[in-house]
Amino acid sequence: MACNARLGVLRKHFCSASKGVSAYKAAECQQLKQPLVLLSKTSRPLEDHEVRIRNRACGLNFATYLTTRGEYQVKLEPPFVPGTEVAGEVLEVGKDVASLSPGDVVIGLLETGGLQEVVTVPGFMLDIGALTKVELKAKRDVDYCKLASLIVNYGTAWMALTRKGLIKEGETVLVTGASGGVGLAAVELAARIFNCQVIAVCRDEKSKMVKQYGAHNTIDYTRQNIRKELKELAPSGVNIVFDAVGGDGAVDLVKSLAIEGRFITIGYTAGIPKIPANILLLKSASAVGLWWGNTMQTVPDAFRESVETVTKMYLDGKINPYIQQSFPLEKVNEAFGLISSRKVVGKLVIEM
Repeated sequence: MACNARLGVLRKHFCSASKGVSAYKAAECQQLKQPLVLLSKTSRPLEDHEVRIRNRACGLNFATYLTTRGEYQVKLEPPFVPGTEVAGEVLEVGKDVASLSPGDVVIGLLETGGLQEVVTVPGFMLDIGALTKVELKAKRDVDYCKLASLIVNYGTAWMALTRKGLIKEGETVLVTGASGGVGLAAVELAARIFNCQVIAVCRDEKSKMVKQYGAHNTIDYTRQNIRKELKELAPSGVNIVFDAVGGDGAVDLVKSLAIEGRFITIGYTAGIPKIPANILLLKSASAVGLWWGNTMQTVPDAFRESVETVTKMYLDGKINPYIQQSFPLEKVNEAFGLISSRKVVGKLVIEM
């Protein structure tokens, strides 16, 4: 099945409400920029090619919040259940799905539909890496909140640093938005996996946690001049800029690149920057972008590799997603309030 056709099938699965036999709770966006509404849904009979999951946790991120406001690059029309990153155990499998059994622990990346207790997905998600069986040493070891905080942040950071940034051991890496979920993942991977010198941009009150995850130095963008600080911390420039913020400040970050440095843009919480091409030329540097979730369709082998790699690293104890707080489904709007106020370090998770 072609990727675009598969995307249409995913939308049908995640966005439609169907009649069925088992009642479960869901948080639905019925109007953009308004609080989500908690309601009861029923699941329809399972089709042969499908997998039904008892969803235990859904990781929240800024993109999910923007989707509920109609401000994300992928637009969804209400009503819909938001949420993309889920972890749970298999309830049922259709007769055409051979690689899963009831009770298996799985993590998944949905287009939407994660903020509900039961999720039904097409089995081909296993083929493209959007649904992954988690091989635990013992079932009692499962931490659904950690699993629901893993693949988006760490998958994005891993692919950005390796496939786009061509990271090398010992390089100097600058991470903006370093206290956020994907920023903190980038800090940990660069510092702990690649032994890089990491400079993190975040507020002072968040710097303690960022340093615990491997940052060697931090810059408080609210009271320090980033360009000036970088001249002292990295006189020869930084090899990689991992930019999750964007905005006008990105120009100074490009100017702070080392010769043959790499500027990686992955998000725009401060607006879309204008990258000075002449500075790239003078430094023989490069600027590259990454929309990680879209690589599930455009470069599925790379997407699957990123999911499998970070999942294995987590199971091997090499990385440890930081969860600031978990909420029950009934308090999802409170969680979104924290995200909108930019008060989150790491990840927020909805437990179900």
